[in-house]
Amino acid sequence: MNDISWRGIRAFLQVAEHRSFTAAAEAAGASKSNLSQLVSELEAALGVQLLHRTTRQLRLTEIGKGYYDRCKQAMILLDSAAEWAADATHDLRGTIRMNSVGGLFGEELIAPLVLRFQQHYPQVKVELSFSSARVDIIEDHYDLVLRMGKLPDSSLIVRALKSITTRYVASPAFLERFGPLNSPQDLKKVPLIYGSVDHWIMTNGREQQIIHVDNGLKVASGRIMRKAAISGLGVTRLADVNCQSDIDSGRLVEVLPQWSEQTPISLVCPPVRHQLARVRALMAWLARDFDEQHRTLLRLGPEGG
Repeated sequence: MNDISWRGIRAFLQVAEHRSFTAAAEAAGASKSNLSQLVSELEAALGVQLLHRTTRQLRLTEIGKGYYDRCKQAMILLDSAAEWAADATHDLRGTIRMNSVGGLFGEELIAPLVLRFQQHYPQVKVELSFSSARVDIIEDHYDLVLRMGKLPDSSLIVRALKSITTRYVASPAFLERFGPLNSPQDLKKVPLIYGSVDHWIMTNGREQQIIHVDNGLKVASGRIMRKAAISGLGVTRLADVNCQSDIDSGRLVEVLPQWSEQTPISLVCPPVRHQLARVRALMAWLARDFDEQHRTLLRLGPEGG
């Protein structure tokens, strides 16, 4: 391909992603007429129509959709190849886009490890974001994502860290008032403190029970759920980093311990990004120090982590 063809492909990708020549031109810092000419030349060279253009909208043709998908993947590989070549001849440098679950887990467990990595490798810029929803690692252009739970089979690179324990807890005063809780069904009779998940899937060996949660306090914060439980407002479901120190001190009591859950924690990375030394270095750094940071947070708890 000649230079115009490559420029035409990039122009086409920008226009397709923005669904507008005007918006694509603004994002690329180019002129609308230049992008339009490049896309027209590309269509002429291919002998196909890639875009439907009207005065009101712009959309991809069926061929355009397929061509976009293939060119997008090709450009990702080409850009990664260029990064790899530069990465192989220098000290660690460049940007890493990482996403993790937020709250106490992300802020007190993951973030300190990333900050220490940043101090050790000052020429690497880590863009760390938190979200409760699961991001699309490919479409959202992340280099590295921390995932909780079982992972589906895929071509992504996965590195297991460890498992955390989710416990059901309440204050001693609450249990004195409402009596012992001997089975998951007993939870239906007492106030519960819960977040965005309105049903608890409880597992004990091969036995599974689902508790639909609609009585008590709903709050989308693990920190507040913990404080509400300590205040005696109900039974709540918390990851060990949120409640283990309170159990050890007696501020909270674990109920139904046989129904506690193990959740695997993993790092996930696209294969093309795993080829970059800086991404592999961050994965190794997190894998090396995760367990120690986890133990520290279990001991200190939310107030001292």
